[in-house]
Amino acid sequence: MGIFKSILITLFTSFLLLGLPVQAQQVEEVTEENRDHWQILHAGTLLAVPGEQPMGNATLVIKNDRIDQLLEGFQSAEQLGLDQAEVIDLRDKFVLPGLIDAHVHLTKDRSIDKKPDESKDVYALALGVQNARKTVEAGFTTVRNLGSSAWSIFALRDGVNSGKIVGPRIFTSGHIIRIGSKNEGGTCYSVDSCRQAVRRQIDMGADMIKVYATCSGSQLCSGIGAPSPFLADELQAVVDVAKTRHLKVAAHAHNVRGINMALNARVDSIEHGTLNDSSSRKLFKKYGTYLVPTLMVQDRIRRINPERKDPIMKAHTQIHIDFNEQNIGDAFRAGVKIAAGSDSGVVPHGNNARELEFYTIIGMTPMEAIVTATINGADLLGQSRNIGSLQVGKYADIIATDASPLEDITALKEITFVMASGKKIN
Repeated sequence: MGIFKSILITLFTSFLLLGLPVQAQQVEEVTEENRDHWQILHAGTLLAVPGEQPMGNATLVIKNDRIDQLLEGFQSAEQLGLDQAEVIDLRDKFVLPGLIDAHVHLTKDRSIDKKPDESKDVYALALGVQNARKTVEAGFTTVRNLGSSAWSIFALRDGVNSGKIVGPRIFTSGHIIRIGSKNEGGTCYSVDSCRQAVRRQIDMGADMIKVYATCSGSQLCSGIGAPSPFLADELQAVVDVAKTRHLKVAAHAHNVRGINMALNARVDSIEHGTLNDSSSRKLFKKYGTYLVPTLMVQDRIRRINPERKDPIMKAHTQIHIDFNEQNIGDAFRAGVKIAAGSDSGVVPHGNNARELEFYTIIGMTPMEAIVTATINGADLLGQSRNIGSLQVGKYADIIATDASPLEDITALKEITFVMASGKKIN
């Protein structure tokens, strides 16, 4: 037994000795690539949580892509024990969370329809790269992209996520689900084909689903009293399949019939909502559905409508112009939740903050308008744990202005500093 015990001890000791080099190899070498990147940002005024009072003289400590500490006063690198940290001086600026645009089309502008079909997707990606930079430089660090063709938007999203393309964090729906007989892209014509169309977007990598619950505002079938192009069971099929993957559904809808059908199908947001009425507002509140107004589009239509030649179309459009701002204002006053969306792509990219100006025109305070593009946008996306405010653990999506947007919302049109996920953009 003594000899056997000695052999066991010898073997055990040998295994320990042999294990030492292996354990040493498992200690990762600290290099420039994997070393934590610390930044210290001094803010003269900090609106950390929109809807709450801003702080004066505050310090944000950023570790890699997220906020590590939020402190009162201007704390130095030495005080924080972070001698190697980069210090960002915004002591003369108004600092707030990066903004969220809940309705954009990054791979679209008015020139794309003139391109041959075989080159549209490549051209769309090139447009998207350009528009993504414009958008993030305008202070919008997250967007909800609602409708694009083929694969370009997914390539753009993944390029931004990998750090190869400069742009906002992108959540996208892929093709728009719409009624049509071709059974391709986002078109469908029955309960079964609508299910298939949604599953096609899921397979492509959609973060959400968008559906046309009414026709486009540029078509007469979006007018007062017009029925939805979907039957109720078809629209419900779209929502039901999306929910099997926990994907939210955004419904383009202008008139009351389409809005209310979509609300009763339990979509998560109504896009535009131009002609919503008191019955719609009750449903919005009953289900907690968001309204994304896109008032910038109505402003554009207001300016071009006098040039229209067709008197029927001109009269149709005028109804939208006459009632849109009033109806959206009434919805806000009724307590409907609103998330900011500009519909950039239909209107020029990079001017997204103008949408918030229109919200103040319909009765919001500047703070309430900012909430729609931060707290509410994050909630609509299901991303409140990551974005929408500057709190410990959230992404370091930070913007700054020279003047206070709480005093004048147009200050958000002049962004002087942008950081997205801890990386300085400008």
